[in-house]
Amino acid sequence: MNKFITLLFLAISLVFIVNCGSRSVPKGLNDQELYETAVEMINEDKGGFPWIFSGRDYGTILKILKEVQLRYTYSPYTTLAELRTGDVFFDKGEYEQSAIEYEEFLKRHPGHPDAPYATYRLALSFYREVKSPDRDPTSTREALKWFNIFVEKYPDAPLVVKAEKRIVKCRQRLAKREIYIGNFYSKRKNYKAAAHRYSIVVSDYNDTKQLPEAMYLLGRSYAKQDQYELARETLNQLVLGYPNEKYSNKASSLLNDIQGKTAPVPEEIEENKGESTKG
Repeated sequence: MNKFITLLFLAISLVFIVNCGSRSVPKGLNDQELYETAVEMINEDKGGFPWIFSGRDYGTILKILKEVQLRYTYSPYTTLAELRTGDVFFDKGEYEQSAIEYEEFLKRHPGHPDAPYATYRLALSFYREVKSPDRDPTSTREALKWFNIFVEKYPDAPLVVKAEKRIVKCRQRLAKREIYIGNFYSKRKNYKAAAHRYSIVVSDYNDTKQLPEAMYLLGRSYAKQDQYELARETLNQLVLGYPNEKYSNKASSLLNDIQGKTAPVPEEIEENKGESTKG
């Protein structure tokens, strides 16, 4: 029985594969009709039975949209077909290509009524490609750039609230990356390089929830370099500014440890080096 079911499943699958290739572009349709056919296919429900065989015919949709652009160069539906091409790639999960399509649309038609939509979708395409803090931050930076452009150019757009939330997440992701790199240097006792990374968060991403952590780590890096005045200044700012943060408790503890300590004078450093050489 199981063998029969397996063979039946394979037979149905073969029929599906053979018949599911991209269809040809419909004949005898004008620009509007071709475009509306493509849009109707884009909006088709992905559901159906059996669900494993469901899905949109993206190949045919792209062919139709391309046909509109090639056959009717100056039609308003050609412009819309360009935009819908970006939508198709976005819907397929091919966000790198959808970003290319949306950006090309904006270059060609910056004043188009759908420019706000294209700008947001461009930002969202990059956002969907955002990687973890230890990976290439290019997509995060691009998403942040385009979400900022969207908010600045179209402050009354309905999607501004969502864009602003994603701006916050992008900035947090970039702040996490700086802390990640700073920790990498800190583990290797390169405290100067670590301090530089933590200071980027303090100066450039001070509106993120990563700020208290970065301030503590920066103060600790200063202390590790015997820069006690800078350490105390940074840690005190953390304790006073964020008294209820867990990193404030760590900062208070570190302040007690370095209380009264001063940076060694150059003569002491030379003496210590000399003793080390003799030893």
